[in-house]
Amino acid sequence: MGVFDNLSPGVTRALEASGWSAGRRVSIDGWNQVLANEGFFLSEPAAEILRSLGGLEIRPGADGPYAHPLLFEPVLAGSGAYDIAEEFESMFKQRFYPIAEWISNACVFVGEAGKVVSYDDIEWLDIADDFGAALEVFLLGARRPRVIREN
Repeated sequence: MGVFDNLSPGVTRALEASGWSAGRRVSIDGWNQVLANEGFFLSEPAAEILRSLGGLEIRPGADGPYAHPLLFEPVLAGSGAYDIAEEFESMFKQRFYPIAEWISNACVFVGEAGKVVSYDDIEWLDIADDFGAALEVFLLGARRPRVIREN
């Protein structure tokens, strides 16, 4: 099952309003070349997300509590943050790859088993166990993320 299967209508509307379509595909080779040189492992979930959403700025739905868009620029979001990815790996027993920038320049990572987490200078967040549920949080405010650590 892919990361874009079973998206809710609200999430689909927000994605489409930002220029996404189910058949959208972009090259991720340039991003991965930079990030692989830093030590990041490109998992299938990360590759699928970036091939479909890479380069897009996704704005949350009008009803959600978060006014901050997701910018799917993995090098901008995560270059230089391999040490943070290693700490998330230690916590969740899966390798993480940067996929997007969010609130206050927070880096959003996706794990090879699908876990979505985020960090910034203020706190580290456990967003969701899979990307579809994470989009519900980011775009619709389905629930508040769990704080893992405050800096």
